[in-house]
Amino acid sequence: MNEYTHIRADRRNLAHLANDVRISLIQRGVWVDYAPAETIFKMINNMAEARGRISAPCLLVVGEGGSGKTAIINQVRNRIKKSEGLVYVSMAEDPEIKTKKNFRMELAKAMGLPIDTPSFGKSGLDLPKEISEVIRLRKKWGIVIDELHDALLRNKTDQRLTLSMLKRLSGQEFGVSIIAFGTAAASTALNFNHEFKRRFYQYQLKDWEETPDFRSFLFELEEWVPLREPSFLYQEELMNSILIATGGRMDSVIELIQNAAAFAIKSGKEHIDIEILSKTIANPWVY
Repeated sequence: MNEYTHIRADRRNLAHLANDVRISLIQRGVWVDYAPAETIFKMINNMAEARGRISAPCLLVVGEGGSGKTAIINQVRNRIKKSEGLVYVSMAEDPEIKTKKNFRMELAKAMGLPIDTPSFGKSGLDLPKEISEVIRLRKKWGIVIDELHDALLRNKTDQRLTLSMLKRLSGQEFGVSIIAFGTAAASTALNFNHEFKRRFYQYQLKDWEETPDFRSFLFELEEWVPLREPSFLYQEELMNSILIATGGRMDSVIELIQNAAAFAIKSGKEHIDIEILSKTIANPWVY
C-alpha cells in the first residue's frame, strides 16, 4: 500500500524528514497552480504570438495587496514560452528611500543600461534612444511591470511621461506588450484615458469565496504540505473557517495554512483540524 497518497507524488518523500526540516520547508515560498493564475499565463502566452498589430495587446492584472500578484510574476519565467523576450520592472516603492522610482530609469536598469553616464537620456525624447535600441536589438516583445500604480500615482508631468512611454512602446513602432500588475488605483489611472482603457485588457484577481475553484485550490495546497495524515481542508467546516479568518485574501490563506501545518507537526497530530486551525488563528507564530 502506498504511503502518503494525499501528498503530491513528487513531494511524498518529504514526509519522512525530521519535524524541524519539514517545518522549514513549509515556511518557504509556496506555489500551487490555480485557475486565475492559469488564465493569466494563457493570456500572456497568446499575447506573445500576437505580433505585427497596429498596437500590441496589453494586460493589467488588478489586485489589492496580498492578492498574489508578485507570486504570479515570479512564475512567469517558468510558465511563459517566450519569457526570454520579456523585461521585468518593479515600481514598488521602498519606504526607506524617499526618492520615488522613475519608470524610465527603472526600465533602463532592467535592461542593463548604464544610467549614470552623462549622455543617457539626453536625446530629449520621452523614450531614450538607448532603450529603443536595446528593445530592437534584443527583440524584446513584452515588459512586465510590478506595482504599476506606484508609477502612475504621481504629479501630472511624471504621469504623462510614463503614459507617453507606455503608449509609444506598445504602438506600431515597437509593438511591445505591456503586462502590468497593480491595484485598483492603476486601473483608475488608465481608465481616465480612453485610448489606454481600450488598449489594456484588465483582469481582476479577487479574494477567494466558497467556490469549486477555492476547494480545488485547498486540495492542491494540501497536496503540497508534507503532513503525514490528510487534513481535508476543502471540507465545509475547515474551508469556511479559513475564509472567515483570512477574508479570502491569497497571502493570508497561504500563511494560515503554513503556520497551521507547523502546529500540526509540533503537536504530533500530523493533520490540520479545527482545533489546530483555531490555535493558529489565535497565535500564528507560537507553534
